[in-house]
Amino acid sequence: MVLFWVAALFPCAAAQGQATWDERLAEACSQRIREIRKELADATAPLESMPRIPIDDQGGTGGFSLGHPRAIPEKDGTFAVEVVWGESARIDRIALVPARRYDARGLDAQYGMPDAFRVDLLDAGGGVVAKVAAERAARTDPVRKGHPFVYRIDPPVSAAGLRISADHLAPDPDGQGGHVHAWAEVFAFEDTRNVALGAAVKGIGGVVPPAPWLWSPDFLVDGQTPLGLPEMPSSEHRNVGWLSNGREHANESVALLLDLGETCDIDGLRLLPAKRPTTDLPSGFGFPRKLTLSVSDTGEAESWRQIAVRDYRNPGHNPVEMPLEGVRGRYVRIEATELWKAFEKYPAFFALSEVEVLSQGRNLALGRAVRSADGMLNIIAPGGRYWSGASLSDGFGPDGRLVTVKEWLERLDERHQLEKTIYQLRNERAGLIAQWRGAGLAVFALLGAAGAFAIVALPIRYRIHARRELEKVRERIAGDLHDEVGSNLGSIQMFADLAEGRSGPSEELKRIQRIAAETVSAVRDIVWLLRPGGDHRIATVEHLRETSSIMLESLDWKFHANEEAWQVELPEERTRHLFLFFREALHNILRHARAATVLVDISKSGNSLRIAITDDGVGIDAARLERPATLRALRQRSLALGADLKVNTHPDEGTALILTVPLEKHPKRSKASVAGKNP
Repeated sequence: MVLFWVAALFPCAAAQGQATWDERLAEACSQRIREIRKELADATAPLESMPRIPIDDQGGTGGFSLGHPRAIPEKDGTFAVEVVWGESARIDRIALVPARRYDARGLDAQYGMPDAFRVDLLDAGGGVVAKVAAERAARTDPVRKGHPFVYRIDPPVSAAGLRISADHLAPDPDGQGGHVHAWAEVFAFEDTRNVALGAAVKGIGGVVPPAPWLWSPDFLVDGQTPLGLPEMPSSEHRNVGWLSNGREHANESVALLLDLGETCDIDGLRLLPAKRPTTDLPSGFGFPRKLTLSVSDTGEAESWRQIAVRDYRNPGHNPVEMPLEGVRGRYVRIEATELWKAFEKYPAFFALSEVEVLSQGRNLALGRAVRSADGMLNIIAPGGRYWSGASLSDGFGPDGRLVTVKEWLERLDERHQLEKTIYQLRNERAGLIAQWRGAGLAVFALLGAAGAFAIVALPIRYRIHARRELEKVRERIAGDLHDEVGSNLGSIQMFADLAEGRSGPSEELKRIQRIAAETVSAVRDIVWLLRPGGDHRIATVEHLRETSSIMLESLDWKFHANEEAWQVELPEERTRHLFLFFREALHNILRHARAATVLVDISKSGNSLRIAITDDGVGIDAARLERPATLRALRQRSLALGADLKVNTHPDEGTALILTVPLEKHPKRSKASVAGKNP
């Protein structure tokens, strides 16, 4: 009734699409709402041309982390990270990139980022020469989500280092009672040069966690971030990179040859990794493990001079820079002498998205010819794009136009500011709509109340009648399943037993017996869920025990539940998910685990129910466990239950599934604790 009158009073606003009645009301009556709509359009339009913060794993190094016992330093204490590059430089930009971590809870895009911190520039003696920033409530920023902190210093300040001082740390997400201070990368720019690259890093007042493959002082200043390549979105881009022919062995070399057109001074080489062609490959796909760099003035065989040999770890989706001194030449040869080969049965490859030959910040290779006798020819990539040698010098990465790291970070910061503006405008708009909603509801309350009084009684009566009829249908279906299907399945199982007694055991008869027993158990579950609640229905945990006795009959099994667990009851929908989870877990043991012993332990503690299913089978190796398809059904059921699922497993050491289900208030039933072993 209310909706009818609102739509009738504001027909001109109804033409605006799928807006709700309160939005149309506010749009028609509020000038500010119309202004916000235009401001939102103006703020949203530039986002398409700006880089995004990726949510998937870009590879590379983790950064630097410190563990602290307290969230706030003591009065005379300091929780800080210092980066010292030695010789003073005129710094005009500082950028801090939050660290990120992936675990069972998903992505934490600002792992270990302090809620409050200060940034200061230092002189060669460690004294503060400039206060750059003081952040407060950084973790509560609703749109930060991994965006870097970028600080403009105008006029530039001569400094030899910087210090990040944490005033309030985030708790350790692993629940160990400590606190974490972590960053992925620190940049300090003198014009376009990152003077912090390779600088000395020192932690103050904390302990480095024991994970050197992820957290290291060197990783804070290695130029690698979790944010991907420095690209700007571009619709004109058609090439994604260059890919060599596959090699059987990693030590089969592949070479690229660049002609710069004339002899030039060269002070650096920058290589940009290719984007992985499929999601099952790691970031940094195809980046070589060892490179040899040579130059020549003429390109003739005897004129080549080897100037650098480098070993590299996988950089993920990050540029790799090779600084050079005193190098001059026209031709540049990049030879990968040890190729990327992640899997034993997968070919070795050399792949890049761009090659840049640098001279005082200028890319000499842009638009120049790049040749290789080892490249695949014009392979089609996703989206109708190509792997092609031409892409190595076209100024584009796999997803857009390449820019300097400094410009890229500035555009990411601009995007953050726009997203913050959009967030504030949407909140203001929601507040205004709420005000007009209240006014509209007040105006039409009497009209709505009169209509509601007239139509409430009949729907309530209809729902009561429909509920009773539904219960009758459910009872009838449950009875039919129990009497007919259950009886027939029992007969199948009995005749299989008789056949086995007459002709001896066979694999086919045992399979018939097992499938019949499992189907009887499934029918019992359906009957249990279909029958309306009542004292004639056995308790949930007792039902789980009976399911165990049927499905695990051929194994040595034990079942235990504490006194509180026997009293637990869940709503019907959550009970259904719990039964399906339990049956799927036992099915997996019977089909895949090759176990001899199974232990089911159920306990209630506080406001949660814990179900632990442990077997002594073959276990699950780590690589398989990481695949999305592994245990997919169990994870979906645990999500539907709002539960926490942990999987503890090792190859040849069995598997333990631990499901922790949050409880709500329900009727309780008393039952003695049972610990049984299959006879």
